Amino acid sequence: MANKKKNSIEGLRRQIGLTQAELAMQLGVSENTIANWERGSAYKWIRHLRDLCSILNCTLDDLAEEIEADNEIEPNLSTDILSTVKGYCEAKSKGDKKLASQIMGFATKIDNKPMRYWLDKSEQIIRQCQHEPKGIIDCEAVTNTLVMQNLLNQLSNKAPNEMKYEKFCSLVRKSELSRKFLERYIKFRSEAFSRTLIFQNFYLSIYVIGWKPGQYVCMHHHGSSLDAIQVIEGIMEHSMLPPEESEKQRIPTENDYPDGFLDIPSQLHTKGEWTFIDRRHAHQIRNYSGNENLVTLHFRFGSPPDDNKWVPPAKEQLKLVWEQVRRCSVSIIDSRL
Repeated sequence: MANKKKNSIEGLRRQIGLTQAELAMQLGVSENTIANWERGSAYKWIRHLRDLCSILNCTLDDLAEEIEADNEIEPNLSTDILSTVKGYCEAKSKGDKKLASQIMGFATKIDNKPMRYWLDKSEQIIRQCQHEPKGIIDCEAVTNTLVMQNLLNQLSNKAPNEMKYEKFCSLVRKSELSRKFLERYIKFRSEAFSRTLIFQNFYLSIYVIGWKPGQYVCMHHHGSSLDAIQVIEGIMEHSMLPPEESEKQRIPTENDYPDGFLDIPSQLHTKGEWTFIDRRHAHQIRNYSGNENLVTLHFRFGSPPDDNKWVPPAKEQLKLVWEQVRRCSVSIIDSRL
C-alpha cells in the first residue's frame, strides 16, 4: 500500500503544491486514478515514471519508497505486476528505450524480485519477437503467454488427480486471457462446433471453441479431468449432472457420446462468466442464441479431448506462445526432479 512519507506520490505532490486534479491533468489521467495511485499499489503508475519524475521534480530514488519488495521464491504474476509488464512491452514496441529502461531499472532499484522476474520473462519473449521475420513485438502474445506461464507454475505443484477442485477454480479465475489475444484463435464451422488449441502440454490444455447458432455438445463427462469454461461472447446454455446421476444414466465420455441434447434443467451464462466441472460430473453445452455465435474459453487439467472437432490454428499463432510456455513447463519439471 502507498505510504504517507514525504517521498510518496502524495507527499511529493503536496510539496510542490499540486492538487490531485492538477496532477491528473498534467499526466492525462483521471483525478480518480491519482487518488487510487496514492492509496493503492505503485505498480499502476510505473508506466508514467518519466512524467511523474518530471512533474513532481523528483528522482527514481524518491519514488522507490512507494513499493515494498516481495520475496516470493516462485513469484505470482499479480494484476499489478502484469500491468507493469504491459507498460514495459508497450514501451519496447514503440521504441521508447528510455521508458523501458526506467521501468526495468526501477524494479531493480527497489529490489522487487517478483516484478523483476516477470519483466525478465517478458524480455525473453520480446527478443524472440524481434528475431521473427517481421520483427514486430506482439504485446498481446507476450502478456498472455506470461499469464499462462503463471498458471503452469501454480498447477505444476500437483498431479491432475491430486489437485483440489476449489484450488483449481481459484487459480484459473485469476488467469484472464485478453479478448484481443483470443480473437486470433476463434474459428467456426457450419457442420459442428470448432475447437482451436492455444496451448497443450502433458497435463494442461487451453483452447477456444466457436459455436454457431444451434450447435451443441450432448451430455458427456471428462473422467478424472478438471475443467473450467469462460464465456467470451454470446450466451451459453449449460446443464450438469453429479457423478451418481451420471453413472445411473450411463453417461459416456466425451469421445464416445451419442447425438442429442438432453431436456433437463439448465443455466444460461453470458460474457465473462465462468463454469467449472468437477471430476466425473457430466455436462452439456448449447449455443442458446438463435442468431448469434457463441465463443467459449476452456482450461482442461487432465486428459485433453480426443475427437475430430479440432481445427489447427495458423503455425505462426502457435509458435511464439508454445515455444515460450513449453520452455517454462520444461524448466518447472526439471526443477522438481
